Amino acid sequence: MIRRFRCSVQTKKELVAEVLMGYRTEVVARRHGLSPKTLRDWVRQFRDEVGDIMERKRQEQKQILQAAEQFDELQKKYQEALKLIGELQLENNILRDMVKKKYPDWKSR
Repeated sequence: MIRRFRCSVQTKKELVAEVLMGYRTEVVARRHGLSPKTLRDWVRQFRDEVGDIMERKRQEQKQILQAAEQFDELQKKYQEALKLIGELQLENNILRDMVKKKYPDWKSR
């Protein structure tokens, strides 16, 4: 018995856009549970109608890449800040010890 894959035209166009953006037809088809032949037929059918979808997907990819770059920058800044905090805490403890040695009753005042 042949199983029919039913989905909306918009979904078909989304899958066609994935193929046209460079993903292999077989990979996209298997990921979504349909035959590669069906997807190739849809590519022929909707090739001219998916320009806006492809542009939206490209924009989404650019945003993801920009977010990843920003995340890396923030992670580096965070590590630098932790290092500085550690150094400041160490310096503060050293100064506190020096004050305690010079003025033993310092906290009792």
